Amino acid sequence: MTTQTDCGPRRIRAAMIGFGIDGGDGRRRLTTSEQCVLLGGSEETHSELLETLLRLESELERRNQLLGDVTPTELADIAWRIDSPELHAIARRLHAGLAESGLDFRDATAEELDGLLA
Repeated sequence: MTTQTDCGPRRIRAAMIGFGIDGGDGRRRLTTSEQCVLLGGSEETHSELLETLLRLESELERRNQLLGDVTPTELADIAWRIDSPELHAIARRLHAGLAESGLDFRDATAEELDGLLA
């Protein structure tokens, strides 16, 4: 749970976190947005992650949706549209895990969803 100073506590429904692990130039890179955080990486990797983040957020805005409101099937479609095979694979694994476990996406907790990807 995070705290906002202007309106009290709020619960974060979903966030995209990108990690770049190939940064060897001593620079610390951090980019944040309303729904995403990018950490580390070389300049090239961080730029690639940022481009994916911007395409994701643009598509969510076009759909008038927040990341937490997107079902795994919708996320797979978005990932295909923004040319992100890694995100597409995650969305498909999440969809398959929900089907196998009998969980409903909207009712599942963050811990349950995370467990489906482990």
